[in-house]
Amino acid sequence: MTARRDPEARRRKIVTAAVAAIADVGVGNVTHRRIAELAGVPLGSTTYYFPTLDDLVAAALREAIEYARADLEAWADELLASRDVIGTFVEATMRYLDNREQVLLEYELYLAAARMPELRPLAQLWIDGLRGICARFAGKDRGFALAALIDGHLMQALVTDEPVDADALRAGVERLVRS
Repeated sequence: MTARRDPEARRRKIVTAAVAAIADVGVGNVTHRRIAELAGVPLGSTTYYFPTLDDLVAAALREAIEYARADLEAWADELLASRDVIGTFVEATMRYLDNREQVLLEYELYLAAARMPELRPLAQLWIDGLRGICARFAGKDRGFALAALIDGHLMQALVTDEPVDADALRAGVERLVRS
């Protein structure tokens, strides 16, 4: 007897491998070959399901943004239940970096969207989600600034490989939420 083929499972396996590859080496250095190796599938499988590398990268980044949306929903729930919104913003931001691969992936999406207009709607989902959460607690204009503050702290922590400066983040969040 031969094993049954499951094309959708193979496709998901390829996308999952692409997510890991992008987080590991970045959008600019990912290849069909590297993804096939990570997925444990023949190289032809990646090109069968995703004729171009851009198609595969877009599928991986769509997957990543779904993870990010789930994280943002968890943040919103946590903040709504919190008695210390400022502390919760700080803790959630710092905790978010615990999954460095996911955070790298999201910022890879940001950069890829700057060069590939077709990816901008995906990047916009994260931006709008974070801004929306921040606006609930700081108002629309300050919410925009709060989202930029959080994004900035996350990006700097990734670049410097140092933890978020909790005191500096707390001071900024407090100014924007309590203004």
